[in-house]
Amino acid sequence: MLKENLEQLFEFIAQHIPADQIMQAKKDYQKTTGEIYEDDQSYNMRMALFLEWYLLDNYVPGTQKTILENMIEGNQSTWAQNHLEICQDIAKNIQGLFEVKKVRDNFVIVLDLFADEKYQVEELDSKLVFRKNDIFQGRIAPHHDKWYFTGYFCFHPPKTHRYIKDEAKKIFLIHKGWGKELLKLEKELQNKQKESLKNCKYIEKIKTKIERLDSGPKRDQFINELSALEENKSKLEIRIHEKNLEISQLKTEKFKLEGRRLISELINKLAYMNLKWERSRQIEISDIYKN
Repeated sequence: MLKENLEQLFEFIAQHIPADQIMQAKKDYQKTTGEIYEDDQSYNMRMALFLEWYLLDNYVPGTQKTILENMIEGNQSTWAQNHLEICQDIAKNIQGLFEVKKVRDNFVIVLDLFADEKYQVEELDSKLVFRKNDIFQGRIAPHHDKWYFTGYFCFHPPKTHRYIKDEAKKIFLIHKGWGKELLKLEKELQNKQKESLKNCKYIEKIKTKIERLDSGPKRDQFINELSALEENKSKLEIRIHEKNLEISQLKTEKFKLEGRRLISELINKLAYMNLKWERSRQIEISDIYKN
């Protein structure tokens, strides 16, 4: 389902983005994935994976928007609504190293090794494409409350699976650390929000008491108390704002940018190893898939 829309995006790139920009991006990509040639057995698949990388993992210089996110923003009024919606779903893709857990007639259950999360992914040709315990590079994207593959994969030989799982676990542990940090910040934010709500309720009570008194030392006492509460309210608002910024910064700089970079770098490195294995059967696979 998503593959057809991706192919439309590939055509859009060819028609609207200068060839020299594409060629430079291809050179950058092939620094980690290896140069590909037309006589390579997997040439078409690897070119498609490059275009996926260009659209979904490559950022517009000076921004935090991927090429696809930038294209969507610039074509809101020109693309068909259905195509636009599917492209927005594709932009929410998860790139991963997936391990096949179950294969059924029209879907497959896979484990994302970077997140240790399982997904049921719709795939009509599942029994033709996948085997249980396969490990492959791929992308899934949500659409109408279901998950779909973008359609381009790089499968790794069984003898490499232990090495791949060990490398993926390193990134999983980094993400897990960020997750703990995020939970801590969110808990701190929640506590400040509760404190602020409680403070606001006190302010309203004191205001009511002041309104009921015309003058006197009791009223002056309440006014002083109100002043202190309002000062505290301002401080809490600043702290809540700062905590929201910390959370936003963590999500953007770590999960979105750094996290995606780490995943992309490992996946591209493994793709290069896979290409070496494809070209040379005279080398032991353990001499290719190694640090």
